[in-house]
Amino acid sequence: MKTFRKLMKCSNCGNVSEFEYLGSRDVNKNGEVSDIIGSTSMWISYYKCPNCNYIDVEFSPIGEKPDVPQEAFREVGESRGKLGK
Repeated sequence: MKTFRKLMKCSNCGNVSEFEYLGSRDVNKNGEVSDIIGSTSMWISYYKCPNCNYIDVEFSPIGEKPDVPQEAFREVGESRGKLGK
């Protein structure tokens, strides 16, 4: 898997640097939020702060996949890979 990094600000320690992408999951895959957004997908991506190792998240717009290069994209969660593995 190719490593992907994104410039972010940590919500825990305030560090601004390149965070390592860990994976993404569709939070509406099993209809968890279907009463709010219907059957549309809603992706959340996980990134790790290099300073404090805090896992920060980023939501993609409803109906759009995360802005991650295809070769680095990883789906995590139920029946998929484990976060950070």
